[in-house]
Amino acid sequence: MLRPEDMTRAVIVGSIDSLDATIDCLYELGVLHLIDFTQQDEDFKIGQPLPKASASSQKLLKLRSIIRTLNIEEHKPKDKMPVSDITKRMEQALVTLDLNTHDEAEERQKIQALIRQKEAEIRLLSPIQDFGVPIEDYDGFDSISSFVGTCKNDPTGALSAKISDVEILANPRKSDVVVAVFARNEDKTEALRILTEHDFQEAKLPKLKGDPKAVIAKNASEIADLRKDLERIEKDIEAIRKKFADFIISSEEHLAIEVLKAETPLRVASTANSFVIDGWIPSSRMPEIKRSLDSFCAGLVHMESVPREKDDEPPVKLRNSKLVKPFEFFINLVSTPKYEEIDPTLILFITFPLFFGFMIGDLGFGIGLLVLGGIMRFKLKNSPDLQKLGTIVMAGGLLASVFGLFVFAEAFGVPFHPPEENPEEYSWESLANIPIHPVLDKMHDITEMLAISLFAGWLHLTLGFVFGFFNTIHHNKKHAVAKIAWLIVLFGLFVELMTIAGSATRTSDLINSGLQTFLPAMNETLVGVEVSLPAVAMIVVGIVVLPITEGAIALTEVLGLFTNIMSYMRLAALATGKGAVAMAFNTMFFPLIFESGNIVLAILGAVMLVIAQTFFVFILGALSAGIQAIRLNYVEFFLKFYEGGGTDFSPLKYERKYSVATK
Repeated sequence: MLRPEDMTRAVIVGSIDSLDATIDCLYELGVLHLIDFTQQDEDFKIGQPLPKASASSQKLLKLRSIIRTLNIEEHKPKDKMPVSDITKRMEQALVTLDLNTHDEAEERQKIQALIRQKEAEIRLLSPIQDFGVPIEDYDGFDSISSFVGTCKNDPTGALSAKISDVEILANPRKSDVVVAVFARNEDKTEALRILTEHDFQEAKLPKLKGDPKAVIAKNASEIADLRKDLERIEKDIEAIRKKFADFIISSEEHLAIEVLKAETPLRVASTANSFVIDGWIPSSRMPEIKRSLDSFCAGLVHMESVPREKDDEPPVKLRNSKLVKPFEFFINLVSTPKYEEIDPTLILFITFPLFFGFMIGDLGFGIGLLVLGGIMRFKLKNSPDLQKLGTIVMAGGLLASVFGLFVFAEAFGVPFHPPEENPEEYSWESLANIPIHPVLDKMHDITEMLAISLFAGWLHLTLGFVFGFFNTIHHNKKHAVAKIAWLIVLFGLFVELMTIAGSATRTSDLINSGLQTFLPAMNETLVGVEVSLPAVAMIVVGIVVLPITEGAIALTEVLGLFTNIMSYMRLAALATGKGAVAMAFNTMFFPLIFESGNIVLAILGAVMLVIAQTFFVFILGALSAGIQAIRLNYVEFFLKFYEGGGTDFSPLKYERKYSVATK
């Protein structure tokens, strides 16, 4: 699981007559990651599409045009249609569909255009219909200039004062004034100036004749008739949609597959008589492919593995179990690991829920997260990424419930039992005596939680450097030695931190007792701080080795390593902070609910508590815990070994959702 699927580079050679069968076989198996052929020479050229490519492409284009016309892009057939039925009905159905949908769509388009045109005419003529002037009289004079449009304010007074011979028609409305102004040509400039001062907006009248009211009434009547025709056409289209939608979608899928296969030769090398397909195949599937090719192609095709060249970068097919696979979501957010790199998905599967669960650490909120994750996992079937995220949320909620039940013994920020020093504190004991007592108290065992966080950080970072060692040992021995040096420095820093902690916590006391079995107890007190000489020696050894293996610049990262391990203290900080916020809200609203004696105040307090706990503790707490849990993996852990940049394994394959191949 920590390494991707082992890949073998294979070459398939055969007679050009067997290319079609070979492609069918490869797509059926779905295991060949094709290497595109690009370097043509005198002998080998890029292949030509299969003979069926042109006809299939034309049919596919017609079908997709019909799909857009019928507006069935989102239609999903309930049952899969056999390919044999599709091919049997294809020719006749395409002719019928193309003819009917084309005519109906063309007529619908013409009617819609006419409706838009007549609605536009009504919109332009409506403001001037009360003026009583025929449409043709607003323009076309030799000695008179006309202006029709709207002004912000009525320009009648200003026009009459400045122009002696002018006719003005005005129709005030709520936000503007419709005007029609007729002036002599010599007064045109002055009239336009005055209108512009009143924010004049010209209206372009349609080239029609007659009374505007009569034209508007006629257009309205014609629009009503056109809408009836449009409704009839829509009914005809709906009848076609109901009758043929399943067939069209299934056929489109089948033809898309046929075109995909028919155009595959454009990616392979060929001569007049033969072809060569080059690609990567999972090593475990090689025997199966050989048997299938022999069966499909009657022995006319030969496949053999070829040695991997130095610069070859095989595609990456992660091999994680179904339980772990959803956590590849986090890997995909960064980058696919290289073929030679360790796949960290399994570690994310372990560490993310652990970190997340420790920071939430509450049975009630954990169950809430389980429910939320379950809804995402099982209800959002149209979004694979959200389904994966739902599984991750469920895992985090499960661990949050486990920590809340067995470690912190609390639910919704309320402890199962009141603390001994304050037996009057609210707890679940008044409702049920849960026989579980806290191993850690978030409000009192803060130093213990910090020590646990540092220990978790040391383990996590150590694993990162170990992965880094195995990633580099085969191609860069010097960098592999550097990873060992970093491990030594990290261990020295951790030993010193535990030495400083001493017996302050059970965790540090236990670790120090274990360290004494293989490290000499040589401690000195410097400036009031207890220093472990073996720890200092390890740090010095690592610092000496690092410049030799990674250069002097590596010394500047030693302090960064210290901040890395200290960064894990956020686990304790967020766990304590979330617990404190939940306790604060409980302290604020529980007296209203249980002690006020007023039913209205009790209900108000309960509502406010639910809102506060849901938003500030459940939603924000889960978001911050999730962000910090993934951050510790991305920033602290991944940077110790992970480069990414690999190529995803993308085999020749297809998926039939609405059609089914028949033998």
